[in-house]
Amino acid sequence: MYDKLKADSLSRLIETSMGLRPPQKVLTGGQVLNVYTGRLENKEVALAEGRIAYIGSLEEGKVVAGNETEVIDVSGCVLVPGYIEPHAHPFQLYNPVTLAEKVLSTGTTTLISDNLHFFTGLEPSEQVDLQEELAKLPVHYFWWARWDPQTFLGEDPEGLFSYERVKQAMDLPNVLQGGELTDWVALLNRDASMLRWMCDAKQNGQRVEGHAPGASYRTLARLAAAGVTGDHESIDPDEVWRRLELGYMTTLRHSSLRPDVPVLIRGLMERADEVPWHRLMMTTDGPTPPYLREGFVDVMLRAAMEAGCDPIRAYQMVTINPAVYYGLDDRLGGLAPGRVADINVLQSLEDPTPVHVLAQGDWAVQDRKRVLAMPFVDWSAYEGLRVLSDWEVSPSELKLNDRAETIPVIRMINPVITKGAEEPVTPDIQSGCLPPEEDRLYVTLADRYGRWITKGLLTGFGRGIDGLASTYNGSGDLLLIGRDVEAMARAANRVLRDGGGISWDQGGNALFHLPLPLGGHMSLQPADMLIDQSEELIRLLKQHDHPFYDPIYTFLFLSSTHLPQVRLTSKGIMRVKDRQILAPSERLR
Repeated sequence: MYDKLKADSLSRLIETSMGLRPPQKVLTGGQVLNVYTGRLENKEVALAEGRIAYIGSLEEGKVVAGNETEVIDVSGCVLVPGYIEPHAHPFQLYNPVTLAEKVLSTGTTTLISDNLHFFTGLEPSEQVDLQEELAKLPVHYFWWARWDPQTFLGEDPEGLFSYERVKQAMDLPNVLQGGELTDWVALLNRDASMLRWMCDAKQNGQRVEGHAPGASYRTLARLAAAGVTGDHESIDPDEVWRRLELGYMTTLRHSSLRPDVPVLIRGLMERADEVPWHRLMMTTDGPTPPYLREGFVDVMLRAAMEAGCDPIRAYQMVTINPAVYYGLDDRLGGLAPGRVADINVLQSLEDPTPVHVLAQGDWAVQDRKRVLAMPFVDWSAYEGLRVLSDWEVSPSELKLNDRAETIPVIRMINPVITKGAEEPVTPDIQSGCLPPEEDRLYVTLADRYGRWITKGLLTGFGRGIDGLASTYNGSGDLLLIGRDVEAMARAANRVLRDGGGISWDQGGNALFHLPLPLGGHMSLQPADMLIDQSEELIRLLKQHDHPFYDPIYTFLFLSSTHLPQVRLTSKGIMRVKDRQILAPSERLR
């Protein structure tokens, strides 16, 4: 298991705890939140080797500050452990480095993260190199290994999700769990690879994260029998309780897409005396950049407390509870001797945004300003994240086939849920340019190398949008939305030239353009710049009657086949329930 502490450092840590060596830092005068006992305690904290050497009365412990010891008076403040995000997706336009940089400023010091786009884009050796490089950051990165792609791959001709390849990812040293299982049906159908991965996870001591929104008690019980240990998809208090009854570690979600924590907490508080709080965690579940303007885990903590959750219970859900669940509590999740010195200094328990942050014993944030630089990651070394195509999209390739009599229609119900319909192909549909006042747009998913293309109509997304192109989507292909195939082609060619991105062509000009050169999903820009650009995209979409609040997730999920009802895939437009192809894709080259 990943740990930076070496024998010589451990020796010095022990010497400090015994008073034989002065601590490097001492925090004095503040209250310490003991997440193990649920109490606030007046204690001093001595640090050495990036760890807590002693906590309590230094005089009684005979721990003596030296001339070079940094003594910090935190009188009037509360010290709490660094926050743990147990379910991160570090590729929602931001990348792992820019996400870590942003969330560290608001007290998150550990991210347990999805490997999906690194797993599909990188060779196993590159995955090892990247994880080792990210382990140098002041924010701890741990990982989960995906067992399914979250989108339809057909026969998976490239073997991306072969048993052997997934097993390699699971065996990396800082991978803590398998999942999340968006294709949990395959597990209940006893898919051979799923069964073997489940057995491997148990042998490795890893957790298995489910993904079963709206599932019945019976289905959840079957998944628990199959080995699933946790789930983050509860959308009402009854769903939380079903998972708790069945032994799941249950994670309450407060994301940009589903900010559910207030509703879930209020429902739990109605039966507060019965709630097994130690079996609960909280997650932001991969929020899109605008969410980060207000914060990260601290936003979730504030929402929980405002909904009536006892502050100490709230902090336990983002510190010791995930640390215990993932087997990290010997080093993370609490303020106690031997633990890594990830410490948030708060004005009060009611204000979860820290004034100062210590990450592994070093000052990361002082007076709410980040003072610790992030190590440089040379992304150009990861060839698998560079997606270069020589295909130039022609408007004629985006027009409907002349022989088509009907066309599938995907109707947006909310940012991610769709319904399907079909309508006759009329001359205006066939023309390649729909009237700007209509609530109808062309929608296309194309292989970014130009090998195949899937075409349909989209309603409920907006009006008068000439041409949008995005490689940010679940399948990593080229998603096109618009009323004019000429504009759609121009937008597509802009993002192909960049190696990925989001581009909007309106009136023959680039109205919006965001390069995403890392796998077509991630920017190299700092998170604050991405927040501004994402909010600008949302503002422009609202001007074109876009009705929803998180369109970036709409891009992501239009090609993700774990959600109802109709999705775009490489094989054509698919009805998810029975995987029937409603309109097949076309071969291009």
